[in-house]
Amino acid sequence: MMMEAKVMQKIKKLLEKTPNALLCLLGAVVFLAGFYFLRSRTPLDEIWLPTAMNNDEAFYNRQVVSVITHGGPQGYFGYQEGTADIGRFSTWGPFLIWAYAIPGFLYGSSFNVILWVNILFIALGIAGFARSAKLNWWQCIILCGTMFAVTQPLSFCFNGASEGLHYALTLVLMGGAIGMERTGKRGYFLLTAVACALETIVRPYTLLFWVFPLMVVWKNKRRRYACVALMAASVGISLFAMAKLAAPYFSDGGMDFAGVQLFFQGHPVQAVVYELSRAGGYLKGAWKEIVPTLQGNTTYIGNGCVILLATTAATVACLIWDVRHGRRIRLKAASLGCSLIIALVLLGLYNIDPRHLMMMVMLQLAAVVKEDSKPAVVYLPLLLLALLPMNFSRGTMPEKNEVMAAQMEVMAEALDASRAEDNSADPWDNTLAYSYGDDVFHGYLYAVPDGMGIEFDKNSYLWDAENPIYSRYVMCGHGTRVEERLLAENWQELVSTEDLVIYKRS
Repeated sequence: MMMEAKVMQKIKKLLEKTPNALLCLLGAVVFLAGFYFLRSRTPLDEIWLPTAMNNDEAFYNRQVVSVITHGGPQGYFGYQEGTADIGRFSTWGPFLIWAYAIPGFLYGSSFNVILWVNILFIALGIAGFARSAKLNWWQCIILCGTMFAVTQPLSFCFNGASEGLHYALTLVLMGGAIGMERTGKRGYFLLTAVACALETIVRPYTLLFWVFPLMVVWKNKRRRYACVALMAASVGISLFAMAKLAAPYFSDGGMDFAGVQLFFQGHPVQAVVYELSRAGGYLKGAWKEIVPTLQGNTTYIGNGCVILLATTAATVACLIWDVRHGRRIRLKAASLGCSLIIALVLLGLYNIDPRHLMMMVMLQLAAVVKEDSKPAVVYLPLLLLALLPMNFSRGTMPEKNEVMAAQMEVMAEALDASRAEDNSADPWDNTLAYSYGDDVFHGYLYAVPDGMGIEFDKNSYLWDAENPIYSRYVMCGHGTRVEERLLAENWQELVSTEDLVIYKRS
């Protein structure tokens, strides 16, 4: 009995200790590997992103690869033959692209470079949060178990989009704020400020995340002023980047500032009516997705909404419990407040894509895991029981399509040869316009040569002879109205494959 008691005591002491930085990183890597191989049958080295369905991923990849290979785009990235006022980057501007390109130098200019960087980011984010917040073993298990249950945030990290960076920065700034409060060290302050600044620059609505470092340093006048100055600077850089360094998105997409414009034009009532109508439409649409999801027919939007609602309910329950028992509530209260305001901003100005909703999920999970390790032992099994059947399904990742790959090789060789023959430094001579809507799969854009720019143009724009085409090359479908216009204007066929044709301006 004494021997068993000693063993149990040693195990208890071990579990109460905080893992060091190396163990945190190793644990994060092992956890992510386990999550991936339980979810997917496709080996990581066999993933081939051109067959994926997210058209933004091709833009991310080609811009990151252009920085890795040429220091930046040689052509323009934009929409409807539009460009940034300064530079050649697309809607997201240069900061997000460089954030991926810098670690991307480790992996080279492959189709999967952003996938590898995303895995690196989320591993560092989990490890950084665990170490900075000084999580014990139980809290680490609870954090990983809950992320496994909600599933979507981690799933979004195994692709070629930018969610891995955003979720990692959310964890890092939360961990840094906790570490700063715990130790008062300058390093934690700098870590938190850099994470908040970068996140604000690339996604302005995350300005609210500055509440976490501010509530820690508020009594320290020097650091408070520094924090406010950095926050103001990051907002200024973000606005400048949006206005000058990023190409405008489609006029019928992106952020909707119509309500804001009505308000500043002196029509507050109309502004409120417009925003309520817009939000009501999104909520009505979301409800139509939530109902079948709860009935077992999971949908993309419904799944994201249910995950956010379940996580928020657990956070609110823990908050009420802690208020009644006189425990700490600052992190939970702040994360709930940020989540509510961001949700309203998304409803009023953008949309309710689950990719954005999962940032609020990560924020709340980080807050609850740190402040509520014991109650979390109760809510974790509940979340697992409620969400895992809906979220967990084993499938495959995009794999190589040989027919598609052969066509991509042909088009890449033709574009390389044509550009070498022209030897032009004009950005438009190094830009290809993609006819969106011609049933030419956007995955073919991965084959656009390194450094070359892409204009993502709607086919209705390109077939209208009144609209100028500045790009030297156009990719479109066979027998389309776009092709008819190009032939009428004496564009020359550069290369033709089974699925597409590329024309070159005379």
